[in-house]
Amino acid sequence: MSRSAPTVGAAADLPPVQPPSIRRSSARVRVDGAELDLHYRVAGSGPPLFALHPSPLHSAFMAPLMARLADRATVIAPDTPGFGDSDPLPDPIHDLGPCVRAMKALRRALGLDRVGVYGSATGAQIAVEWAKSEPQALSGIMLDNAAAFDETERRQILKGYLPDVTPSPDGSHLARAWLAAHDGTLFFPWQVPAAENRIARSLGSAAAMQVTALGYLRAGPGYAAIYRAAFRNERVGRLAQVSIPLVILRWEGSILARWTGRLDTRAWGANVTMAHCGASLEDRWTCLEHNLERILPADSVRAGDLCLESGRLRHVDSSFGQIRYWHPSGQPATRLLIPQPGATGASLPDSAQQPASVVVDLPGHGGSALPASLNFRHCVEAVRRVAAATGATARSVAGFGASDVLAQAAAVADAATVHAAAGPADFSGVPPDLASKRAGTHLFRAWHWLREQFLARNEPPPEPVRLTKMLIDLIDAQAAHRLVQEALENQHRTDRS
Repeated sequence: MSRSAPTVGAAADLPPVQPPSIRRSSARVRVDGAELDLHYRVAGSGPPLFALHPSPLHSAFMAPLMARLADRATVIAPDTPGFGDSDPLPDPIHDLGPCVRAMKALRRALGLDRVGVYGSATGAQIAVEWAKSEPQALSGIMLDNAAAFDETERRQILKGYLPDVTPSPDGSHLARAWLAAHDGTLFFPWQVPAAENRIARSLGSAAAMQVTALGYLRAGPGYAAIYRAAFRNERVGRLAQVSIPLVILRWEGSILARWTGRLDTRAWGANVTMAHCGASLEDRWTCLEHNLERILPADSVRAGDLCLESGRLRHVDSSFGQIRYWHPSGQPATRLLIPQPGATGASLPDSAQQPASVVVDLPGHGGSALPASLNFRHCVEAVRRVAAATGATARSVAGFGASDVLAQAAAVADAATVHAAAGPADFSGVPPDLASKRAGTHLFRAWHWLREQFLARNEPPPEPVRLTKMLIDLIDAQAAHRLVQEALENQHRTDRS
């Protein structure tokens, strides 16, 4: 059943956009015969510098570095394949070659002839292999948290280091991810809690644990192959094969400091700089900045010129930052879908989406920005910005649960109609407190709360893979969920009065 949609004004009445300092974008590239969508962040102006993150994290980890270097370089921080919002690689992974080919494809898609590369941990090992594979396109590489293991150490570290995060109906994969993240703030390797493996005096914060645990869960079980390949790559012999400028940061605060120290004993070629950094984070950043010119190319680019938006996951500017939306077909949309508060396009059931559908992530959800003082107008603006960006002249708008109220208000053309995708507006789905706890109990609270929403409707809970995506959405949106829910509920009351 459809009903006429009230209009909310022409596109010209939308407030002016405010481009963020760190922009998000996507690129569709071809790797080993398969199409791959790569998500990346980009910031700054100057010589192009790729920044490659550790496992199991993603490009958000690079945000402080991007902000710090924004006046000296244009920093491109991709989610490497299978991590963050980037597609996984198509075939079983035995080495870092496919990751390198993905980075080369992204460089070409961005139109960059020559780039510098900074990499941390797994990112450092990808940088090493990239430098050997494409030396003419890389002006230099900088390695952070690189190490030199012998075969015995490598086997001992890998034994039990990579938790199995295959989604399970009982949520036990959450416990395995959290244990690795929890003990990883105190020991390396985390699974051997011995005095000689201690890397900190006390446990890290619950927030730090959550970043790592969600990294595992977001990547899924496929993360382990790339992580294992990176460990296998930690060999002095591979570094010796790099012919371009190579800076190795010897940061005393690194969890790998005792293994990185072995690199000092080698007689390196003239292209290698061993950069010794103190133990503090500021010491590390200062050392990095001091050596940055050694690896940067001469040409300059601007971040705004590198936002391709050619993948299915796209972004559009608004008055309060970027709005993320899902555009699988890339063709003009005839149907906009708005998930309920606490969810994104990542966790919608496949049956709800059609080839001509575009899914809008609400403010503060997924990759969409959260306004300082969120209200209903921000939600309407988000939908209308996406509608304008997708280029359709007529469409239907469907809202799930409480978002049905937003669908009615966010019509973008006189011909639009509104379809309730999940019945009348429902404001009952407000989750419990999901603030991160050191014991990880908030993950199980979220897991069972999600299951109970379906059980209360006499529906079977989703399969564990989708339920895990829903949990990640819920945790990511915890700062915005209640605010959006209240904004929609207040508007619903206003409409009825």
